[in-house]
Amino acid sequence: MRRVLPRGENALHPLLLSLLLLLLVVEPLAEMRWLPGYAMAVGLQLVILAGLFGLDSARDRVRHLVIVALLTGAGLQGLAIGGPVGSPGLVAAGAAAAALSVLIAAILVQVFAAGRVTTRRIEGAIAAYLLIGLVFACLYDLLHGVNPGAFLHSGGAPEEGRVVNYLFFSFVTLTTTGYGDVVPVHPLARSLAILEALIGQLYLAILLARLVSLEIAHRRDGVGEKLRDGVGEKLRDGVDTKRRDGVDEDCRDGAPK
Repeated sequence: MRRVLPRGENALHPLLLSLLLLLLVVEPLAEMRWLPGYAMAVGLQLVILAGLFGLDSARDRVRHLVIVALLTGAGLQGLAIGGPVGSPGLVAAGAAAAALSVLIAAILVQVFAAGRVTTRRIEGAIAAYLLIGLVFACLYDLLHGVNPGAFLHSGGAPEEGRVVNYLFFSFVTLTTTGYGDVVPVHPLARSLAILEALIGQLYLAILLARLVSLEIAHRRDGVGEKLRDGVGEKLRDGVDTKRRDGVDEDCRDGAPK
């Protein structure tokens, strides 16, 4: 049975578009100081809002949980906008990581749910992958704030801990590219890098296997439904034929000789 999502196939377009703009436009401009320091914080909140819009409205519990995480993250990140680097910045990075993690979980519920493989499901899988990179960038930023020497930078350590400083490193680790411009030296930093690399590889393998199995199951169900419809139609035709034959026979028997 086809599962119809209330908001339609285009519901995740805003989320995917906002993620691409954040990573490919806002991030480099913020790193070059062409945008204010709070541009990434605002961009992260817009990403969460776009993701909230695309969630299945039938999942009220998940939606309410995401709303709570969104409001908490917005309030805590507001402390860091325009403020000095320190405790507010650390709290903001942690809040952003928590809110994005909840959003990832809500999206993956839809991606791995039973049903046919649609454009919306594929967009959700891509968005979740990009959100994983954002979550780890926030965690690296949080660790840098706690221990500035946790990472070794080839061009020197950044002056302040910002998510934008670790966004590139996060996606390089997620895709296991490894250019070597940033090296985790703290044990916790290395553990996070290992975890992200494992997630990046396992996610793609599990996602591909799940999508293939869903498509096979959908086609098998479609073939089975057609066969059942065909068998049922033949049975009905057989019953109707027998009934007509019985009526004709009764008429012949009752006719005067």
